[in-house]
Amino acid sequence: MPSDRSAKVKASPPIVEIGNAGLLSRVDPANAMLLWTSEEDLAASRPENVREFGLREFIDLWRRAWRYEIDTIVVHPPTRHPPWHWRPLRSVFHWPPRPWRRFIRLFGIQAIRLLPRRMSVLVVDGDDMHTIPRCNAFLLDRCTFYFKRELPIDRWQVFQRTVHPEMPSTRFRRKPRNRSRVEKLRPWAIGFLGDGPSLPEMAFPEKTIGLFVAVATNSSTVRHTGLEELRALAARRKDIFIAEERLRKDEFFRLMSQAWLTWSPEGFGWDCIRHYEAAAVYSVPVINQPTIARFHPLLEGVHALHYDADVPGSLTAVVEAALADPERLRRIATAARAHVNAHHITPWRRAEQLLAYRAGA
Repeated sequence: MPSDRSAKVKASPPIVEIGNAGLLSRVDPANAMLLWTSEEDLAASRPENVREFGLREFIDLWRRAWRYEIDTIVVHPPTRHPPWHWRPLRSVFHWPPRPWRRFIRLFGIQAIRLLPRRMSVLVVDGDDMHTIPRCNAFLLDRCTFYFKRELPIDRWQVFQRTVHPEMPSTRFRRKPRNRSRVEKLRPWAIGFLGDGPSLPEMAFPEKTIGLFVAVATNSSTVRHTGLEELRALAARRKDIFIAEERLRKDEFFRLMSQAWLTWSPEGFGWDCIRHYEAAAVYSVPVINQPTIARFHPLLEGVHALHYDADVPGSLTAVVEAALADPERLRRIATAARAHVNAHHITPWRRAEQLLAYRAGA
């Protein structure tokens, strides 16, 4: 019969996630739990290892941290604004009324300031923004690594008009504290949201479409100008499919799998889930040149095709040259699917990335 101590250890895993998302708590619920701090309320059917952040949860977290019962905290910053900003404070008045509990929950991320500094803290910033909000800058000082999805190639730009009032100056970049912050930055990737740790078996599909296009144009000028170019191409080629209305999920993946190419331009951010969705169904993503640092990237000519969004006609030239060589596209599509399967199945591969850094790999 298990002792009370072993039961307590099982109920209190050594890894705690705080924020509006969970990775390790979904992959390994026995060793990780999630403290929910989002403006939105938790669903009634939440898993046992997901709890709403509150005073009781914080006191328990603080005690366990000082007793060395927690070795890693994974932070998912839930907002671009501090909890005292009017935007998150609006959630306090959501229905049904629970103003005090919602108010305390908003300060869950800020409560990390009060925890002992000996623990490893990993921050996962999946936001579309290239910058780090000032309210989250303390996490850079507190964390071991800060993973950012839209990480600029010049990493100093994450501080532009947030921690620094303008473009970070030479003086700002020379300060040891700021250099230490930059050294903690690491790239992150959205990846493909899978039903399991690996992609299901799939034969190479029959291709009846040259290029598949299904994007909303109101999120990026790259999409707007590119779509105009592709409409002109579709006027003289029969194998260009442009979805004029929103497709059902099953229809969307069916059509994409039948296409040699899928156009996947940047939207609010460069890293787009469409990159990985296309590759997962043997369709080669056609992406504008990267503007961010990437994690296990889809390489040009190996897993994807890139074009210059600022050069008129570049997208058309890349598409037509690719469609003229189906055997090359077959090789790229096969390699792209294997690459996504190995590195970009969410949440499993993202959890492995965190655990590798936690272990010092």
